[in-house]
Amino acid sequence: MMRTTHGRRVRPTVAVLGSVVVAAFGPVPPAAAATPHAPPPAATSTAVAPVADAWVDSMAPATNHGTGSYLKADGLPVAVVYLRFDVRGTDPEPSALLRFHVETASSTGVEVRAVGDEPWQETTLTYHDAPPVGAVVGSSGPVEAGTWVSVDVSALISGDGPVSFALTTDNDTGVRITSREGTAKPELLVPAPPHPSPYLVTRIGATTYRAVSQVTGYTYTGRLKAVVESAVTELDGRGGGTVQFDAGTFDLGTEFLKLVQVDNIVFAGAGMDLTLIRNYSSASADTEPFNTKGAVGMVVRDLSIAAGGPARSTSDALDFDDGVDVLVERVRVSAARGRGIVFDGKNQGWSSTGNIVRDCVVTGAASDGIELLAASRNTISGCQIHHVAGHGIQVNRSSSSADQPNKTADRNVLTGNVIDEAGLDGINIDGGEANQILNNRVTNSSAVTSGRDGIRITTPTEVACAENIVAGNVATDYQTRKTQRFGLHITTSHCRATAVGPGNDFTGNLSGGIRDLGTGTVYH
Repeated sequence: MMRTTHGRRVRPTVAVLGSVVVAAFGPVPPAAAATPHAPPPAATSTAVAPVADAWVDSMAPATNHGTGSYLKADGLPVAVVYLRFDVRGTDPEPSALLRFHVETASSTGVEVRAVGDEPWQETTLTYHDAPPVGAVVGSSGPVEAGTWVSVDVSALISGDGPVSFALTTDNDTGVRITSREGTAKPELLVPAPPHPSPYLVTRIGATTYRAVSQVTGYTYTGRLKAVVESAVTELDGRGGGTVQFDAGTFDLGTEFLKLVQVDNIVFAGAGMDLTLIRNYSSASADTEPFNTKGAVGMVVRDLSIAAGGPARSTSDALDFDDGVDVLVERVRVSAARGRGIVFDGKNQGWSSTGNIVRDCVVTGAASDGIELLAASRNTISGCQIHHVAGHGIQVNRSSSSADQPNKTADRNVLTGNVIDEAGLDGINIDGGEANQILNNRVTNSSAVTSGRDGIRITTPTEVACAENIVAGNVATDYQTRKTQRFGLHITTSHCRATAVGPGNDFTGNLSGGIRDLGTGTVYH
């Protein structure tokens, strides 16, 4: 799904988007006037102004709203915005970018939809006779007040001629959008401007950062959070792209990146020893530097993350709620208020599948190093996890009170990881089926809480636990004062048909190699 972007592509000016200064194209509010940091190349797009706009309101179904200075989209009561453009000068393969100015904030944003062929007039359109709206072609995600957003609407452009768009929202807090009678008019850029990826983020002051498109020269300047989120929004609306961090320390202060329903975005540093992204917060809230929901195809690589502050169980360093096909590689987590990395699939409609974490380093987490929570078919490989207060790696069911109660994490692969001095178990499997624990090295676990194990497989009575595989692992304690109780501990008869394969070494532990209370365990 395409989503919105901040961006302008007609002539270079500077727009102030909240606390972000943007080297932009096109008309902007009067307050925005300055010289761009890095003037973009000459624009190749033509800005087409709307020939008609209006909005309709289900609470006033016979009233026309076609001449005011703003338009309104609302989910309850329903309000829909209509825009019409007369497109000229399209290429053989037509493309276009719709741009509009949002006057009020929205936690969910605005959707752009196709409009039926029925004719409509700006000064007579009402809710009663408004043409039907079609499928969503793009949506903004959360938007701040006073920002420009853009959506690639190429799918709705077939050539020269009139074209209409509808703007909707499912939020019951309405969104105001500047109309063609206002100062910051909507516009359609034809053809769509070049894809701006990659954006390079650099630090230019104690608390000031800059993100510059390496293709267009388009620039955001301001707080790190605002700069990065603005670049992400633009890239996401164009189908994805890369945000590249230079070497150095990038400080979010008490803020964090809130990334909702973004697709195919790459966050890349100069190396885990060269690029550090950090924050510090004591808020009683989730304050992960990477706080994501609904990410698809996201990549985080070649950087370090430090999430400082008092311990809080659900405030992590990288949090992927409903993450799908995410890749985290060569990332170091040096501090976390909660878990280092978590993939969460417990809420209604969430899955968190197909994700990969590899070649990571996690230390200093106040809870687990990595958790797969109600998340299936993921892979964790080649990671080094040490001195975390919770489990090194936990594959965990959701709670009995979750939206999807007792949802298990199944068919995950944990392979080639090195875990030392975990506060609880080195590897903990709590419910789930067909998880594979292969060729890991787990040492000196139970460093914080006594009575824990190298590898523990467990489940409550009502939750499935079956056919998990344990092979090729070393789970031992080489300390003078041993703390790791068993190398492998299957704690309950409700865990069935665990396959304990060849190549395991469970010698040297405090109480023994294996304690097996499972049912039908198969030893090879």
